[in-house]
Amino acid sequence: MSWEVPSMKSRTSFYNKGFGLNLLRRFWPLWALWLAVLLLVAPLLVAGVSRADYYLGVDFLNSFHHALLDSGRNCAYLAIVAGALMAMAMLSYLYSPRICGMVNALPMTRTEAYATAALTGLVPMLAADVLVWLSLLAVCGSVPGADKAYAMKWLLLVVCANVGFYGFGLFCGVLTGNVLVLPAVYVVLGCTAYVAESAVRALLGQLIYGYTYTDYRFGFLSPIPYVLDKLSIIRPTYPAGGLEQEAAALPAQYQVEGLGYLAALCAAGLVLAVLAALILKKRHMETAGETVAVPILRPLFRICMAVGSGIVFACVLCEWFVGMLFHGRALAFAAMVLLVIGAALGFFAAEMLMKKTLRVFDHGWKQLGIIAACLVVFALLAEFDVAGYETYVPNPDEVASVELANGNGALRDPESIEAYCDFHRGLIAHKAENERAGSRRAWVLPLRYELKDGRTVTRIYSIVNDERTQADPDSDLRHYETLSNLPECIDRRVMKHRTLTEADILNAYVQVQLYDEVRGGWRGQEYTLTREQAIELYRTAILPDAESGNIGRFFVYGTPDRDALMSNVTITMELTPDPDPAFVERDAGTYYYADRSWLDLNVLMSSENTRRWLEENLDVTVENQHELEAAIPARVYA
Repeated sequence: MSWEVPSMKSRTSFYNKGFGLNLLRRFWPLWALWLAVLLLVAPLLVAGVSRADYYLGVDFLNSFHHALLDSGRNCAYLAIVAGALMAMAMLSYLYSPRICGMVNALPMTRTEAYATAALTGLVPMLAADVLVWLSLLAVCGSVPGADKAYAMKWLLLVVCANVGFYGFGLFCGVLTGNVLVLPAVYVVLGCTAYVAESAVRALLGQLIYGYTYTDYRFGFLSPIPYVLDKLSIIRPTYPAGGLEQEAAALPAQYQVEGLGYLAALCAAGLVLAVLAALILKKRHMETAGETVAVPILRPLFRICMAVGSGIVFACVLCEWFVGMLFHGRALAFAAMVLLVIGAALGFFAAEMLMKKTLRVFDHGWKQLGIIAACLVVFALLAEFDVAGYETYVPNPDEVASVELANGNGALRDPESIEAYCDFHRGLIAHKAENERAGSRRAWVLPLRYELKDGRTVTRIYSIVNDERTQADPDSDLRHYETLSNLPECIDRRVMKHRTLTEADILNAYVQVQLYDEVRGGWRGQEYTLTREQAIELYRTAILPDAESGNIGRFFVYGTPDRDALMSNVTITMELTPDPDPAFVERDAGTYYYADRSWLDLNVLMSSENTRRWLEENLDVTVENQHELEAAIPARVYA
């Protein structure tokens, strides 16, 4: 289709009917496509919930409500693409010098033309949203017990996403004069904060010993990945103990996590749409066709391209290749070289895009030199730990709890915290050795402190794990094994915090690993315990052995203690849910109480009470696992 000059009166207003009708005639298939997509994703998905499978009961209503919200979430995802496409269509008059000149020659101001285009793109999309919402209300009306409030949440999801991403698309659209550049600007700006923070943190992880992070502080500034990651449907659940039975008889009260962010994005989209109008008032008509249409942003574009390319280039190569070859100062020097090379690539790529020529190397070197120097200084500050990050260990008096990585949960005893801090200081003292662990067998070890003032301190280290460190009692690996076997750790593994009774035992058995010489492999021989036997074993044998540190211990594979003490017998008890909140499971952002818990213990050669009980009650002989494995070749080839 070609542009047609609309018939209009020689006056200006906020909306020009002729120009709006022209846009509608040219781009009506876009709105029709959006309506068709909504109809496919929403009503058909909801109608696809089979009533026959659920007999129109509570389970069916839960599935129906979840499908309704899930379709709204999917439509919000699709609004990311719809916002960019609609902005490209509505602002297409800005990207051709001929059409731009023709539109500017019409008796309407730039603000009027922009407002007309913006509203013409938005209103039909919102109308499609409302039409589909009305159809969903009709579907809800045909389902007994269906809650129409979920249909309203569906509408909020889709409308907020439409307005937010469309407004963001309009803002990106006025920054460029090239219709093909607009989607690139849309994606880049929509992901910049997330990508930049990820790259910077990954690079710091290569330069700073022990550096780690738990979440993205600026991820909310990147609407595209944030919405894709954070928008979810949550079904609240209840702690075990009676309320769950009452809740099961009623429809679940689903919640939409991220709906507040979408509402904020909607408001931000309106603000960005207005800001786009202000930028357009100052934009020159002759910038149509240019990569960057706002002259004042061209130096910023060069700087951002240079800095972003430098950090991403260095981050990717250090993470995937260079970090495997170098460590310590050598890695820092390599990172500096990669930062400079990446900055140069980004800087001159920006020049080529803006000037549409490859002849850009005769100028700009001074500015590039300043950018490269800033990046090198950034790397030097990180490498020499100017902020004191590498050497910081919290004062034990300020720590509320610490957490190990092998399922011990939070440790709160002052003795455990003091030992934990001492272990951390040892890791810092052995920086040079542990930094080389990345190219050898390594044990990746995260540390986590919860301070009394509410702050969290996290670190992550790779400690050397080889035959030397396994045998050396003073190595970090062996110190970690010792730390993991503090009395508080063993008490948690044997669930000493619980007062177990026979009613808590759901299932219990003892498994003995034996080598099958005929079949040539290991097999398990299982002994099922009654509740009476399980509670007797727990109280008279396991707890006394745990008190002396002879059961419930953690071992690193290959250490002398493990070879000497590990046996071929394990005890497993399936228990009722653990009342300790520290053992509440977490899944996909949803907190719920597990319907059961497990006690898994390996009997040690030093577990005298447990070994005696097994021999007297089950006629089970406990053997050393290491000796059994060592004897296999002799048995096979005898």
